[in-house]
Amino acid sequence: MTGRDRDLIAGAAAALRPLLDDARTAALITHTTPDGDGIGAEICLYRYLKARGIESRVLNTEPLALRYRFLDPHHEVMVFDEARDAAFVREADLIFMLDNAATSRMGTLGPHVRASRATTVCIDHHNLTDPFWNITLVDEEACATGELVFQIVKALGGTLDHLAAQAAYVSLVTDTGSFRFSKTSSRCHEAAAEMLAIGVNPPHVYQEVFERNSPAILRIMGLAFAGLRIEEGGRLAWITLTHEQVVACDGEMEDTSDVVNELLTVDGVRMAVLLKGLRDGRTKLSFRSKGGLDVNRLAASFGGGGHNNAAGAVIDMPLPEAIAKVLDPCRALLHTTT
Repeated sequence: MTGRDRDLIAGAAAALRPLLDDARTAALITHTTPDGDGIGAEICLYRYLKARGIESRVLNTEPLALRYRFLDPHHEVMVFDEARDAAFVREADLIFMLDNAATSRMGTLGPHVRASRATTVCIDHHNLTDPFWNITLVDEEACATGELVFQIVKALGGTLDHLAAQAAYVSLVTDTGSFRFSKTSSRCHEAAAEMLAIGVNPPHVYQEVFERNSPAILRIMGLAFAGLRIEEGGRLAWITLTHEQVVACDGEMEDTSDVVNELLTVDGVRMAVLLKGLRDGRTKLSFRSKGGLDVNRLAASFGGGGHNNAAGAVIDMPLPEAIAKVLDPCRALLHTTT
């Protein structure tokens, strides 16, 4: 870890220490459709807060996907229930938003977070900030929010147990694409080594996270890949999925975001795009890229966001219109990037 990294982590710990000393309750949330990084960061921080004696709740807008349920053996991660949880959120001493700064991505939690008396803290590694949060702790050089939480907990003097370290490791593995994306760094590998020393078992994590596919997702992948289009001299690969195709595969509840990652394995492809029609007539966009090709710019232009090499958005138009609207900016980005 560099001097800059140590200073940033120390500053984050110093900002949080007095808040934690005074807090009795805390709510931990992440963005809608929680991913491995958001969930891993939540559980890692939750384990630390619990050890400090702070009554905490991890509240998400959707249940944990099958691949992440092993991270929560005691069933402590909850789907937000207004009747049960609204008062807790509104009266909490602290609210932690993890892996997201956009208040637009809070879903049903949004009105209650905005109305809360809590001191709000955003911990993230994306380059988007929002003035809503009382304290914003962002490190764009961190490979995952879970890594940032892991380092902050250590700086606070916390002891991370196996479940906390395992959750943070899942953050690393999922947000670095198994340590292959551009933000993978020596700092990231150092953190992973520490997590393994605590007892994290990489083969077990891999099996749980990457070998829990349902028959439905494999059928969906087959349909999507059958319609693969390659353009721009082999540099652009894109696929589509209609809502009807997903339903026909019994996959309406499946997370299809990983399907697009496979397109980057095609020799020569630098940008991959999945356009997926949704039940309500909108279209979900998933962008992936290699190297310095910044697809976060693309996602931002459509009201979304993410990382330089992995980003997404949902646009208010049906799939056929979205295809015509989205692909030209993709081609333009490839033309302007060497």
